[in-house]
Amino acid sequence: MSTLTMISQFIFTRLYSQLPGRARKQRGASALEYIVLAAALIIIIGVLATNGTVRTALETAFTDLFTEASDTTPPAG
Repeated sequence: MSTLTMISQFIFTRLYSQLPGRARKQRGASALEYIVLAAALIIIIGVLATNGTVRTALETAFTDLFTEASDTTPPAG
């Protein structure tokens, strides 16, 4: 029974001593994932912005959106 206790203590000691390092590695991996996601979005937006049809459709959509927003009158009250 003491051997089992020693083994479990050894495992828990190793686990708790490695947790801070694993957390730092995970934060680095998360940051890298966000960088890759941002780069992919920039590339997609760049490709769509150079396509004349898509660019015109987006410009029209945003123009209509802002026109509708500015044309609304506040409720009387």
